[in-house]
Amino acid sequence: MREKLYPLFEQVFGISPNLMTDLSDKGLWNNEYMPYSFFDGEQAIANVSAFPLPMMINGASIHCIGIQSVMTHPDYRRKGLMKALFQKMLDDADQTYEGSILYTSSPELYIPFGFKTVNQYSFKMDFAHTTIASSSSLRKLKPLTNPADLEILNKIAQHSKILSTTFFPIRYLNCLYFNFYNPAIYENLYLIEELDTILVFEVNNGILHLYDVMGEMIPPIEQLCSFIPYEFTSIEYYFHPEAFPSPNLRPIECEAQTKLMVRGNILVENELFMMPVTCEF
Repeated sequence: MREKLYPLFEQVFGISPNLMTDLSDKGLWNNEYMPYSFFDGEQAIANVSAFPLPMMINGASIHCIGIQSVMTHPDYRRKGLMKALFQKMLDDADQTYEGSILYTSSPELYIPFGFKTVNQYSFKMDFAHTTIASSSSLRKLKPLTNPADLEILNKIAQHSKILSTTFFPIRYLNCLYFNFYNPAIYENLYLIEELDTILVFEVNNGILHLYDVMGEMIPPIEQLCSFIPYEFTSIEYYFHPEAFPSPNLRPIECEAQTKLMVRGNILVENELFMMPVTCEF
């Protein structure tokens, strides 16, 4: 079934079938992926897919789905195909799940289905890091080409502590797998062997951009930074920094073209947070 969707991925999103095949061949495809599709003969012409995305929101575990792969072949648009598939998927999901989450650059398409846009915030603070680590156990991970690195990542990520009880995915390894094909994520995957902790970060213009931290125990930010062999004067967290409390944190509203939307029992109106970029889908 999934292979029949590959041409539609390429036609709508420009995603090469070779990428999808590689994802599947490496065993990284989400086996909980639930596609709803229309076909014209053997050709997939419209699709919307969902997958379980359990979330921790305001201290409670919420059974959510993530919605992705909303696509219609150009020759079959304006026929109501997406609307029919989307409504069917939501009707089914409402019987089992408490909420739905999606990303889109066209929020107006999903408001009629009960979705609302949620503003996201990164968090920044001053932090002078001038000591250059000379014998750091920090090293890059290459899970797409090194099976041992993939095994290490799987082991750590599957038992990783949730970074925030305000808004954070409980289980998102399959989202991370797909983001391996995003160089902004893949080229910034690091392992601190001594701490058995994975960092996703980069340092630009004196700022440590921290995208994710994975580990069974989350060390203090000072200890994590001691392994980073680059100088910086501030840290920007791209997730709610509950695990790294500081009175000096200041929120920065994100102005990305792609918006986060939620539906159902997801009460976040008065909260400032960001879905980690490693979980974007």
